Amino acid sequence: MIRSCNIPPLLDRITGNGIREAMVVTSDGELLGTSRHRPSSEVSDKATLITDIALDYIRLGTELNQRQLTYSEIEMGSATIGIASAGPECFVIAIAERDVASGLLKAQVTACASHVRGSLMPLTDAP
Repeated sequence: MIRSCNIPPLLDRITGNGIREAMVVTSDGELLGTSRHRPSSEVSDKATLITDIALDYIRLGTELNQRQLTYSEIEMGSATIGIASAGPECFVIAIAERDVASGLLKAQVTACASHVRGSLMPLTDAP
């Protein structure tokens, strides 16, 4: 199980090499943790907006009978955003420079999401 105090250092491990910040959010857009140690309202607003976009993709995929979203990459303005599912109601989101290596962003975000998913699994399996 992951402790909340361990979320920022975990997310800090995937930042760098063009990845500016990372966060863990619920499907409701609630910020569970961020690579920035003091979450600001700006980061929280970004998390909510990006989560809404991810949920729209999930809904669209379900309507088209496609697979569940495991990873998505979106270019927005001057940033590239990587979103990976970290469980049924949780996402890892990374905001990177627009020219970040696509493979690097995907590898970092999905690896972090896998770790978060494994850490949260005991909570979702509890009776």
